[in-house]
Amino acid sequence: MVRKLKLSVRLFLFRLVNWVSRRFFASRLSFSHVEAFLFNNSFRKFINFLHAHYEKYLGKTEVKSFPYLFVFEVTNVCNLKCPFCLTGKGISGGRDVRHMSFDEAKKIIDQVGEYIYMMQLYTWGEPLLNKDIYRIIEYAKSKNIFVMISTNATMLNKVNSEKLVNSGIDYVMVAVDGGSNETYEKYRVGGNYEKVLENVKNLVNARRTLSKVHPFVEWQFIVFRHNEHEVKQVEAMCYEMGVNKFTPLPAYVEDESWLPVGDEYKVEVFNPERLMNCDRPWTHLNVRADDGVAPCCYEFKKEDDFGTLVDDAFRPIWNNHHFRTSRKLIVQKRKGLEVDKEDIICYECLTSGIRPSFIDSPVESSDTGLKIAIKNVG
Repeated sequence: MVRKLKLSVRLFLFRLVNWVSRRFFASRLSFSHVEAFLFNNSFRKFINFLHAHYEKYLGKTEVKSFPYLFVFEVTNVCNLKCPFCLTGKGISGGRDVRHMSFDEAKKIIDQVGEYIYMMQLYTWGEPLLNKDIYRIIEYAKSKNIFVMISTNATMLNKVNSEKLVNSGIDYVMVAVDGGSNETYEKYRVGGNYEKVLENVKNLVNARRTLSKVHPFVEWQFIVFRHNEHEVKQVEAMCYEMGVNKFTPLPAYVEDESWLPVGDEYKVEVFNPERLMNCDRPWTHLNVRADDGVAPCCYEFKKEDDFGTLVDDAFRPIWNNHHFRTSRKLIVQKRKGLEVDKEDIICYECLTSGIRPSFIDSPVESSDTGLKIAIKNVG
């Protein structure tokens, strides 16, 4: 009875967080952000956090603060072919398709680590395909950084699950969009539902067996028309097996036939990002697997990068022409002014309301993408 009551309270709280996130934060409010702020803080980090938001409030284009959220793509390689994902379509965006080495990652972390609350080790690839992922996590944890990954769970066999738990990682999101083979494999092309379900159990069991509190495990479920009837069923299953949080998300779709019918998760085709509160050029550092510095996690093409971090120092990049211009345009948008036409991706994003990744997307075929040489694979 007590267990059921605790589960009911947890369900209510997480459903409330999910609703607030969708309603007010374009699904960008995450439990992990709160946890990172509470448990991976320091005096230096907190002062920098306040400084960054003060400079944003003042509309500073050249800043003295550091980013405190780090979106770090350790690989842009993936083993699935999700139909609405650029990587899944075999598109490279002009980048080398590769895994980032531990030495590269260490060099980057050393430049910004003392200011970073949270590091997301994923963007356009499956992070567990990188053999150095566990060392990278361990090194980030040595810097008191909250570390999270999002994984399709295809690599979470018993051995890898134990390695992941022992790495000290704080938060693992498993992306599983269905409650059956039929619904799951429609979007996660190349995956196997039964195997992935077993792998999620491997992770939960490894945490229990090793007597660890972390990682916090979140099951993310992208809601499409073909799987919306399974949301409640999968939610109940998740909590029964020991997953900490279940998060159904509105889908990004390019085909109306995929749109959910129910009002709760109904979106527009192409589901444009809400841009009025963009603060990324003040608060976020985004580094790609090829060392490129991107303005945000939606930027995909190499030509839109703002710099390259491994060979160059961080501070000059953070205040270079691209970043200063990006901040200027966001300030203009925020004040209701006409946005200057500038030759950076942020201009199109701010004026069109379309996710940057899908503005004038590359048209490489999937065959071309599959023939790209993958570098640093081991």
